[in-house]
Order: sequence, then structure tokens, then C-alpha cells
Amino acid sequence: MIIKRLKTYPMNKYIIYSLFATPLMNISCNKFLAVDPPKTEVAAESAFSDEKTATATLGGLYTSMNNYNNQFASGLMTIVLSSLADDYNSAFTTYDEYKYNKLSPATSYLDRLWSQPYSYINHSNKIIEGVEASALSSTVKAQLSAEARFTRVFNYFYLSNLFNKVPLITDTKDLEANNRKGPASREELYAFMVDDLKKAAADIADAYQGNERTRPNRKAVDALLARVYLYHADWANAEEMADKVIADNRYELSRDLNTVFLKTSKEAIWQLQTVNLSTAGVNTWEGFSIVPAVATARSYYQVYDTTVAAYEENDLRKTMWLKPYVVSNKTLYMPYKYKLRTGTPVTEYNTVLRLAEQYLIRAEARLNQNKLQAALQDINLIRERAGLAALPQTMDKAGIALALEKERQLELLGEWGHRWFDLVRTNRALPVLSKVKTDFSESDTKIPIASAILITNANLQQND
Repeated sequence: MIIKRLKTYPMNKYIIYSLFATPLMNISCNKFLAVDPPKTEVAAESAFSDEKTATATLGGLYTSMNNYNNQFASGLMTIVLSSLADDYNSAFTTYDEYKYNKLSPATSYLDRLWSQPYSYINHSNKIIEGVEASALSSTVKAQLSAEARFTRVFNYFYLSNLFNKVPLITDTKDLEANNRKGPASREELYAFMVDDLKKAAADIADAYQGNERTRPNRKAVDALLARVYLYHADWANAEEMADKVIADNRYELSRDLNTVFLKTSKEAIWQLQTVNLSTAGVNTWEGFSIVPAVATARSYYQVYDTTVAAYEENDLRKTMWLKPYVVSNKTLYMPYKYKLRTGTPVTEYNTVLRLAEQYLIRAEARLNQNKLQAALQDINLIRERAGLAALPQTMDKAGIALALEKERQLELLGEWGHRWFDLVRTNRALPVLSKVKTDFSESDTKIPIASAILITNANLQQND
């Protein structure tokens, strides 16, 4: 949603300027890219007047993605896609249509999965334009534009994989034209994402900006590019990008699984810091939503029984990343990667990109290039970290593919919709989920666009 004025938010020791108001409720305007600016905001033309303010404006983009509970990038997408797949589901009835794969254009929260990524994309577009027109130094311009490009692609990645074909909006110069845009093809979106990430990689610093990993660096760009290549079966490039990240000695697989999701994790490539003004002590919104307020109480989130049964004996991921609770004399498990509902000082950040995924990306890329032994080596690194025995080198390609599917399921459980996207992109959703869900069919792999979104633009097309 495009706004011409900037709202301020406190974050750490400096001010964050947010270019766009994040849509928190259902769409109420008749154009999904425009709202009236709040009167409490400061002029947008001031946002790029100096390096400090411009950097804070970029920080507002990251803040807006994780400052309210149950929004697209702050737990909502993870919850609904975990329910659509077989990661975990919620006892709250507002998520039932996701749990039972009975989505319709009127399903709750669908509008947020569309409108909020577009608000972050427009925020990114405005930063790119503002930086380019500014008198900032070339070094600062390159860094801020590169981070905005990275974040723009990050949101397009999820939009395109959620809804298949979506409008490609890359500027804020013609609001009316943008509001009338029809969907781009998946190939157009893919080409744009690759090109934008390459531009970001050329300009972004390899060093992190600051002492934490909450602003993307060159390896974060490489990691996202590896994933984009993987999803489009560009195996050689996916392997090359994952190689670059894995070879960087700043990153390592944490031997203690309880440290993987800490803000100090050496496995983290990019994290989002929760900046929340309403609830004291929130570390991550996933932890706040899933972990009970009282340690002995039940959670309202349950890992699917079939997934619990998929863990091998002595798998440390079950011991450390799931937590049992009892309801009606039955032991259930909640996801427990984030262990704090609230707590100060903050010790956990939302981990968006991490090293383990890069090993699994490289394993899949190698497998599809018939580098079977090399693929097994990557899979076995993940298994050994989890306390499991290495898979035998005699496995054939089909066996390795199934093993990889399982390792991605258990390693990435409850993280950013990986399981759902994996099953859909590999055409495994129907054979896998039909054994878990009643009446699951091929049509259930499609996520509809919300009715509230469709009425904003006559050129939008409902997902097939």
C-alpha cells in the first residue's frame, strides 16, 4: 500500500521510518496498492536526506515485517502452511479450513497472505527509487538498494509460490497502472527474481551491517538465490550458490540444537528481530503463539501424528525441537524450536535463512545431476548433527530422493512453509497428504486468492 509519508517506530537505539502502513485487517480500500496516509507521519522526501535517516528507513521495512502477531511474516504464513501440509495444526477453529484443506476465497487470513507481501514490495520499491534520486554516497546507495532488492525478491518468492501467478510491480511511479496490472507468468517472475538478486549480490556488502544478522549480507543473497534456482530446477546454479554459502566459515551447523534459533546462532544467515510495542518480552511471534503461558499447560498447536511417527529412534530433533503435552490422557507434541513465549533480555530471533537448508538445497541439486555420493554426504551431515547414523552409500537415486524428502520434512518442520512448498513443487502433495488428510485431492494443492483482493483489480485472475 503506497503512502507518501513516513511513520516512525523505535528499534534498538535509533528511529525506524516505515514507508508503508502494514495492512493488519481485511482489505477495506478499493485499490490494493493505495491508502490515505496517517496524519502522524513525517514527509517521505526527508527519508533519504542523509545516511542515518535513509538507513533507518530501510530498517522500517524489516520492522514492519515482524512487529505484529499473526501477520504474513510474523507467524501467520508458517501456521497456515504447516496446517495445509503435515507439520502441525492449530486447535483454534479460525485455522480449520487450512487444517482440513478446504480453502475458499472467503477463508480467513488469505487476504493477508497477498496484501502484506505487496506492502513490503512497495516499501522496497520506494526505497530503491528514493535512494537512486538522493544525494547519498555511491557506497550507501548500493548497499541500501541491494537490501531493498533482496527483500523485494523475498516477498515475490512467497507470493509466486503461494498463488502461482501474481502481478509484477517494480516501481511506484504510476499507481493507477499498477492497480490494473494483470498477473505475470511464473517464468517472468522467475527471471525477475534471478536478475534482481544478481544485482543485489553485485552491490551488497559481504560483511553484516552491525553485530547481528538482521540485515542481509552477500551470503544471504546467495542463499535466497540458491533456493530460487532450486525451485526452478536449475540444479547447477543451485549447487553453486549453496556451495558459496557453505564454504563461508562464518556459518556452521550448531552441534547443540538448542542454539540454532538463538539470535547468536552461527547457523543463522538472516534473521528478523521482533520489534513490538504492545507485549513486553516477545522474542518471536511463533514462540509467543505456540508456547503456553504456563509451562505445565497444554499448547494449542499439535504436530501431526504421522510426522511424530516419522522420527527415528534417538533423533535429537524430536527431543529438542518438539515438546510433549497431555490432553485427555493422550500425549501430543508441539513445535518447540522457539522456546520462549516471553522473556527478557531477548535471546531468540525469527530465523529466516539458515545453513542447514543450504546443505539440503545442495543435496537436491547434486542428486538431480546424478551426483549421488555427494548428495548423500550432504544428507548425512544433517543426519549426523541430529544424532542419527549415516545412510549407506549403496542407496539408489529413488531411495536418496525419499530420504532427502524426509530430512527436509524433519529438519525444516514449522519453518516458513517449507514442507508445503516442497510437496507441491515436487508433485508429492497428493500421494503424501492423501494418506494424512481425508478427501485430499489435487485441487487442494491450489491456494485461492481472497475475494477481498480480487475485487480490487478486474485484471487479477483466480488461482486455477
